[in-house]
Amino acid sequence: MTRSSRVPLRASIRAARERGRRGAADRRAVWRRGVLRKGVAAGLAAAAVYAGTSALAPDPPEPGPIVLVAARDVPVGTELTRDSVRGRHVPADLVPDGALTDAGAVDGVVTTAPLRTGEILTDLRVSTDASLEGLDPDLVLAHLSLRDPALAAVLRPGSRVDVLATGDGSVVARDVLLVRRVIHPESAQGTGSDALSFLVAVAPEQAGDLAAAGGADLPGQGLTVVIRR
Repeated sequence: MTRSSRVPLRASIRAARERGRRGAADRRAVWRRGVLRKGVAAGLAAAAVYAGTSALAPDPPEPGPIVLVAARDVPVGTELTRDSVRGRHVPADLVPDGALTDAGAVDGVVTTAPLRTGEILTDLRVSTDASLEGLDPDLVLAHLSLRDPALAAVLRPGSRVDVLATGDGSVVARDVLLVRRVIHPESAQGTGSDALSFLVAVAPEQAGDLAAAGGADLPGQGLTVVIRR
């Protein structure tokens, strides 16, 4: 083979190699475009599924108004402070009538019933003071201290009792109305004496008898009550 015949052959080989490289590059480009198209299609499909499920999902419920609930268990007759309550969102259809919402307004009020932790405070569960409103205008408020803590389980504001001296069993006062239980701070925390105290509505002369009998403070002396029907 002459030199002149080898030159076209080499050119043909180079051209074939170049065409092969271009073909491989074209195939890689086609493959990359295919992968890209598949990725875009998958992303669009996922977005469509998300949009469809989001459209079908219900809207999140409204948080509801903020009402006051007991921050801990509270005995009846306890004077509340801001620390006794906390605010909580409650669905509107679960908010009872008279629910309290202002923490500042409960500072100093007294519970008229026991409260469990998380229980919603209402106007019927608290009282601003120990009031004689609606009672006989001749009655007065007096303090009654009992030494038997077991009576706490059965005595409630509104109960009517006869007060007896524990020493001789004599009647100190009859038909006494318990207006409000008095909880001293140390008693509410589980410390202090076991004395059980109430504010009671009595006639003025009965108030004097209760003060005299309760102030004796002698061994074996004290006051107890009998619940009237």
